[in-house]
Amino acid sequence: MPILPSSDLERSLAYYRYLGFDVLEHAVGYARLSWHDAELHLYPHPAIDSMANSMGCYLKVPDPDALRATWTGDGVDCLDMPVEPHHGPTTFAIVDPDGNTLRIGPHPDPDPEPPSATGRN
Repeated sequence: MPILPSSDLERSLAYYRYLGFDVLEHAVGYARLSWHDAELHLYPHPAIDSMANSMGCYLKVPDPDALRATWTGDGVDCLDMPVEPHHGPTTFAIVDPDGNTLRIGPHPDPDPEPPSATGRN
């Protein structure tokens, strides 16, 4: 699970709650959040430079296009990702207030159709 820096945990928690994350744990100096079956952790880093922060993670979701439409409708800036993916197809990305990049892509079908006896579907 990703562990991302935050210059202000309260602000970060508000941002991620706005996106629909649930707070699992919030203690002095650490926070655990969840979004469906994904978990994200935040730790304080008061001196983080949001313009130089290269931290991020990849979030797999069942329907990235629907999520993008929802977040865009709520005013979240969803960015196109014109680069070739390294860890799976990325549909879009968001950048939190501390410069952490969350790349969003499709979650593979958990129960793909098994191949037929001939090896063809």
